[in-house]
Amino acid sequence: MAATKDQRRLLNRCVENEIPVFVLTGTDRCAQAALQAYLQEAIRLGCSEEFINDLKGNILPDFHDFQEQEPEKVKLPD
Repeated sequence: MAATKDQRRLLNRCVENEIPVFVLTGTDRCAQAALQAYLQEAIRLGCSEEFINDLKGNILPDFHDFQEQEPEKVKLPD
């Protein structure tokens, strides 16, 4: 649950400070591919091990599990 709070806090801070932000949701059919590409770039650029592990161990599996368990909710973004 802490990751969700951190993500919400980050989103709110960006909105409040007019910083561009891009949000992916589990319902977005393109999200997993985008996250995989992001992970590869994060590794290439040398992001912290903790950040990489969070992507690999929490975020990507959460998206995968949601899309597998709720396929009727997954769609192409419009």
